[in-house]
Amino acid sequence: MFGIFGGPIQTHLKAEIWLLAGCVIWGTSFTIVKTALADMSPYLFLCVRFGLACLFFIPILIIKRVRLTKRLLKHGASIGFFMYLGMILQTLGLQFTSASRSGFITGLCVVLVPIFVVIIERRFPNKSVLAGVLFAAFGLYLLSNPQGGDWNKGDTLTLLSAVAFAFQIIFIGLWGHKSDPFGIAFVMLAVTSLLSLISGALIENMSMKFNFQILAILFYMAFICTTIAFAIQVRWQPKTSPTAAAVIYTTEPVFAVIFAMLVLHEKLTINSWTGAAFILLGMLVTEIRKEQAVSDYSHIDIEEGLGKEILEP
Repeated sequence: MFGIFGGPIQTHLKAEIWLLAGCVIWGTSFTIVKTALADMSPYLFLCVRFGLACLFFIPILIIKRVRLTKRLLKHGASIGFFMYLGMILQTLGLQFTSASRSGFITGLCVVLVPIFVVIIERRFPNKSVLAGVLFAAFGLYLLSNPQGGDWNKGDTLTLLSAVAFAFQIIFIGLWGHKSDPFGIAFVMLAVTSLLSLISGALIENMSMKFNFQILAILFYMAFICTTIAFAIQVRWQPKTSPTAAAVIYTTEPVFAVIFAMLVLHEKLTINSWTGAAFILLGMLVTEIRKEQAVSDYSHIDIEEGLGKEILEP
């Protein structure tokens, strides 16, 4: 890749461009999923989306010669459980809230990660965590204010999904370096698909309006938003600094709002825009510290410490 003056773009800059492209892709997903829910029930949608993504991942596993060891399966399944919780709560929430609000509330997971690590470590949070929490809390207040559009059932489900995603991030920090990342991703996707199928069979009347639009959405969400976006993250994040990657990831809800406005014609009030800005600021402040906070636990194994403490009732 070359710059505008013909010289080669530095590796870290190329990585940051690719990661930004990944955030654009993920930002589109909120609008697209909300559109899909008009033609497909939530659990069935997640089952098919992640099931297809697993199929797309198989060639990668073969090329990379990934071995699905017992340890990898255990770690991937544990992470996949929290991914499933996050995805289904977020998807259910999109039935009741807007794509733009969902994007910003989901982004709170990066604020919650250092909070949970601080609680588990039993120490007073640093100034960055406190500032990020205060900014994000004030942003949530503005979003829940009557003039900001009222807090609704969908917002609550989305906030719970952010909690689940926060634990997913923590577990990836614990185990991601101990197993092949593509293998971990494959097992996460498979577990999410399987649990969605089981839950859907027990809870909902799984249904789908068979048409070209829903087929196109499923392909886009499975191949582009999942397989390609995950591959970009795994391939390029190690090529730049954790801080740079953290800042880039905070742009995802911004792109979510842009696409929601362009496609769904959603509008935000002044209060909502202000609340979103404070949430974004809180994400930015805490995300920069997140990598260090999670890596502090990278030596802990599943049988002891953090992993066991979270999984046990």
